Amino acid sequence: MSAAVFAVLAVAPPLGPRPASVHRLESLGDPAPGRPWLLRALRTGDSSRPTGLRVTSPDARVESLATLAGRGEWLRVLVPAGSTALRLRIADVTGVHPLLVPVASGATPGVAAPVDARVSVVEGVLVPELDGEVIVRPADGPVELLAVTDQIAVEPTRRALDDCGLASFRVRVSGLGAPVSLVTATHRDELRLPLVGGGIAVRDDGASVLLRATSPGATAHVLGGDRVGPTWWSAVTLVAEADEGRARVAVPPGTLWVAASHNADLTDAVSPLLRPASPPCLATPLGQRMARGRLAPPELPPVRVRWNGPAEGARLAAARVQRMTALCVVGVAVSVALEAALLLGAGLGRGPAVLKPFAGDGRARLGVLVAGISTLLLMGAAMVLAVQLRSP
Repeated sequence: MSAAVFAVLAVAPPLGPRPASVHRLESLGDPAPGRPWLLRALRTGDSSRPTGLRVTSPDARVESLATLAGRGEWLRVLVPAGSTALRLRIADVTGVHPLLVPVASGATPGVAAPVDARVSVVEGVLVPELDGEVIVRPADGPVELLAVTDQIAVEPTRRALDDCGLASFRVRVSGLGAPVSLVTATHRDELRLPLVGGGIAVRDDGASVLLRATSPGATAHVLGGDRVGPTWWSAVTLVAEADEGRARVAVPPGTLWVAASHNADLTDAVSPLLRPASPPCLATPLGQRMARGRLAPPELPPVRVRWNGPAEGARLAAARVQRMTALCVVGVAVSVALEAALLLGAGLGRGPAVLKPFAGDGRARLGVLVAGISTLLLMGAAMVLAVQLRSP
């Protein structure tokens, strides 16, 4: 009877795989006191599965900045000043997972990359097969922007400088390089315009940025911030429009710099038109446009994985299988011991040296022996089946 009960408990529900998480929680750098901390919950598995992830904290306010269907959610945590640790609660189909993250002592302002004052690309970089606008600031004028190869088209090739000493040209590149010559009456400079093959062009319209690429349907990652570091981020899907992918992203007020990237790790991030370091000239439309430019973004912190749902589920499943395997081994050992006891009890009398005559109640003893061995064998098979069914 005990063997049968043990076998029933071994295969008790839940039968089959347990729910598995398809999310991974990432952060942009480490949290700092009094600063926004950016998180994103990305889906790593089948996007058609109806699963969800919710991130909360008893120590700070968690805001949702953007949600991209089938990809995940972009979040911002407002870290209180004076915090030394931040507690997060990650809830999904597998349960609630606590996470404790130490808070850094303070945020260190990043260092922005130097800006070439002679040439500025309005879209940040040129992208092959997309039109771009280039603003030049030569020492004198008029100025010519001449293509070095036949894979570059410049319109027009010669411009007079406005009252701010600026001129603009329309440029389209068909190759993998953008070498040009900047020619004035007294100078000739050989330049290489910034070009990213398969990249993303970012045009700043003040309250929003327009993203353009040659790959409709791709995901663009956008972020911005102040002089210290990032304060918000988002992601959008580029929609097919006029033989290219486009998307417009609203920029929160007070954002000093903006960057966009095709890559989830934010490498090769592109910034729109940058503000020159010299005092702005507001006498012409081009000068006013340069004055409205953004600051160069600082060096971005690395993207860190804070919680990996599939990896955590695999670890818990391995531990669960290990526990069930140990239980199975103990059960089989008990089964073998009981089988030996039944064999000895059914065929022996007062001791191993004296065998009972197999007559009279021998058939009854034989029936007990067969029933006991069958039950114990079924118990061992049930435990092995339980381990297989409970493993993911």
